[in-house]
Amino acid sequence: MDAIARIKQLGMPRRNDELWTFFPVSKIPAPEFPDACACEEDFSDEKDFAALLPIASNARTMVQSIADNAEEIAMLKCNNDFGRTVLNIGKNAKASIEILDNKVLHPICAERFDVNVGEGADVEIFFANPANDLPLAFRHFRITQAAGSQVRFASIERGNGISRVSIDDFLNAPGAKFECRTLNMLGGTAESHHRLHIYHNAPEATSTQLSRNLLDGSSRASYDGSVIVGANCTKALSSQLVNTILLSGDSSVSVKPVLKIYHDDVECTHGNTVGELDAEQMFYLVSRGIPQETAKRMLMSSFAKETFYPLPDSVGKKRLLQVLA
Repeated sequence: MDAIARIKQLGMPRRNDELWTFFPVSKIPAPEFPDACACEEDFSDEKDFAALLPIASNARTMVQSIADNAEEIAMLKCNNDFGRTVLNIGKNAKASIEILDNKVLHPICAERFDVNVGEGADVEIFFANPANDLPLAFRHFRITQAAGSQVRFASIERGNGISRVSIDDFLNAPGAKFECRTLNMLGGTAESHHRLHIYHNAPEATSTQLSRNLLDGSSRASYDGSVIVGANCTKALSSQLVNTILLSGDSSVSVKPVLKIYHDDVECTHGNTVGELDAEQMFYLVSRGIPQETAKRMLMSSFAKETFYPLPDSVGKKRLLQVLA
């Protein structure tokens, strides 16, 4: 089944769809599709509207390959409202990939990234785009990992519109590791929504999720993270933590952790905290002569930077911390 047929079969996202529980689906404009799908791939198993949208819109597929044992630094940017990129990362390769915003002319944009990571490869994918006025933006990542591969995904979102980042990560061989660190710094009526499905399909695979939110005005954030551990996946390690600071009474966050575990020799955890800036820390700083607004900015900066401090030194980490400087 091609992408157009599949997306028509699924229909528009609805609030009772578990993939779109927290998203304002009424704000998605009804798309117009071409008469025929240029891509002949079978998408009969795809369930996410956002993953199908670029392909059903006949976005031109850009294929990039990184050779075995190579080291590359790359920046990716779509030139149109809809884009698809296929990345093939070779065995033992090292890659740093920054994703830049495209120029959007219409009320919606959608990008899809298919990332195939070879054995022993080390890959970082990140974006920290400047605050923008994109009205509605989707980014979908489908990542498959071979034995001993490592993928680190990191992002900072500060836009003024509505964004949704969805990730399907498949840990398909022993020793594969996936780490996701996201930071939302939102104000006004901005919204940021994250949806992750992490599939532990092999023994001794590891996944880590950390999401942090600084929400002001009437902004909203949501985090829908699922970890699925297969029946034969012994010694799986997985953790998920969401930390949110609400800077106003009208801001809000929604969190839905999901664990589906079909094996008993695993270690899987999840946690969620929501609160205001620490009153004791504020009092400590102000009592030492620091103006209240300066103290507030110091605490917010520390909270934000701690999201990325545990990452190994890299191009991506340097870029993310520069944005927060």
